[in-house]
Amino acid sequence: MTISWQPTTMVQCISLRPWLDYPGCDEPGGCHDLTLGKIYEMLGVEGKGAFYRIIDDSGEDYLYPVSHFRMI
Repeated sequence: MTISWQPTTMVQCISLRPWLDYPGCDEPGGCHDLTLGKIYEMLGVEGKGAFYRIIDDSGEDYLYPVSHFRMI
């Protein structure tokens, strides 16, 4: 049996600033499942480098703006 190791990229949340606002939305942003200062696993970069796919506090993966994180 061969075991392969894949590196994991970790990022730290540095902003919870809302970035998404649309009419009829009581909670703008989309940062509801992030914790400021917490370290998250980044699965990939999407949207021409504008978004990270992050496994957030809900345990699911979602896209968040690159500006909300710093690489660890």
